[in-house]
Amino acid sequence: MELRIEFTKGVGDLQFGQSISQVTELIGEPTETEQIGEDMEMPTTVLHYTETGLSLFFENTSEETLVCIDIHSQEATLFGQKTADKTPQEITRLLKDNNITDIEYDKEAPNEERISSEQNSADFYFYDNKLESITIGR
Repeated sequence: MELRIEFTKGVGDLQFGQSISQVTELIGEPTETEQIGEDMEMPTTVLHYTETGLSLFFENTSEETLVCIDIHSQEATLFGQKTADKTPQEITRLLKDNNITDIEYDKEAPNEERISSEQNSADFYFYDNKLESITIGR
């Protein structure tokens, strides 16, 4: 499966708003299924696909729909470029080169950093100055 990230739309054939059954039809059964937030207002089902490095979050509304994708993969691309091991500076340049200007920076811990774009519902997580994961939402 191609892991082409499209902000507010999805990753490859995975599109926000798809149901769990649509997703499993596209990419098969998950490695693990998890229920989170059951004690909160919006319980969520998470499908983990270890082999592809994806965690897919489905809100439990009237129909469980895909609302968030967490990507831990060396194969992901953004704006036609591989994102693997990019530095915060490289991701910032890639975003700016593609007219993303609402860039926020947060130092999570001494070796951890997060770059966010609220307008695009995207977070980039870095450890030791290398991209570890990307989380996008609708």
